[in-house]
Amino acid sequence: MAKWRVWIDEEYCVGDAVCVSFCPEVFELDEETGKARTKVDIIGEDLYDCVKEALEACTAACIYMEQIE
Repeated sequence: MAKWRVWIDEEYCVGDAVCVSFCPEVFELDEETGKARTKVDIIGEDLYDCVKEALEACTAACIYMEQIE
């Protein structure tokens, strides 16, 4: 089963929560910073599609995904 590492470059996040709306299982907004963060760092095939949609919809282009297995 394939796995991917997911991360956000918080320096560039604008906090519009687009990623959260596409994939709330993986992304959430940090109440202190107002920026998105990942709830999990490693995802499987079951979450790949929603993370890919969030990555493509991110207005700041600050979401990254790398296959690790």
